[in-house]
This record gives sequence, C-alpha cells and structure tokens, in this order.
Amino acid sequence: MSYFVDPETYRAYKDRVLELSQSIQINYPEHLPPEKRRPGLSDEQIAERLGLDVFTAREIRCVAEREYYGLDEWQKALEFKERACRDYAKRGLSSVTKKYKPKPKGG
Repeated sequence: MSYFVDPETYRAYKDRVLELSQSIQINYPEHLPPEKRRPGLSDEQIAERLGLDVFTAREIRCVAEREYYGLDEWQKALEFKERACRDYAKRGLSSVTKKYKPKPKGG
C-alpha cells in the first residue's frame, strides 16, 4: 500500500509531529525531574492529538525523520542497537540499562 501526503500538509505538520514522536524525546535523561520529562507518543496518539488520520501522521513522521537525521545518525543508531543486543545476549543486561547498585546494609 502506498500513501502520499501533499507537500502543504507535510510542511504544516512536520515539526509538531516530530516533536510529539518518539524520535525526539525529553524523557530519559536522569537529571530531569519527572514533571519535565515527556515521553514520545505513538503514531495513533499523534494523529488523535493533531486531528489527522493515522496514515497521514505516520507518513509525515517517517519522511520528517529521514529529513531531520543525517545518515551518520542512522548508522550510530544501528551500532547502538547492535551493541545493546549483544551485551544483553552476553550478560542478560543491556549496556544501556542503568546498573543496579544495592544500598549498603544499615543505610
């Protein structure tokens, strides 16, 4: 199935779609207090929030991600994911998971 979003609609929504998507998250940095964190939304949630159908929201997000991120970012993401998967396979703990440090007894 192919889908096409006209350029005018794309330009009108691309920044907001990216901002709401999981591509740009203000969520995981540990130095941010919870009230300032903002998880990314699914395509369905973005569509609902912006009054778009899901296919339009998804198409805008996919095209905008490729426009926003250069090829070097995609390569870094692939390497990161591969490293995380290999670490998990070796140790049962991803290299990106915060390491558990037990509290000292009596503290």
